[in-house]
Amino acid sequence: MMAGGLLMVGFGVLAMLAVISLPIALIAVIIWISTNRGNSSKPASAPDPQNLTFTRTCSHCGTDLQIGWSHCPQCGAQI
Repeated sequence: MMAGGLLMVGFGVLAMLAVISLPIALIAVIIWISTNRGNSSKPASAPDPQNLTFTRTCSHCGTDLQIGWSHCPQCGAQI
């Protein structure tokens, strides 16, 4: 009879741990999902090449040059 009583106490402890730990685990999962939701919503898109500026400069006058320019806007030299 003593073994049966210890077995019942063991199940009682397991049931108590389940009742306590399940809500804590669910709260942790909800917090984790809410903090990671914004990180993977969309992949980063490539920047528009028309709005980028190069770090190139004109070899004649030193003016900064942008993408698509075939001549320097300052001195007119061909790039």
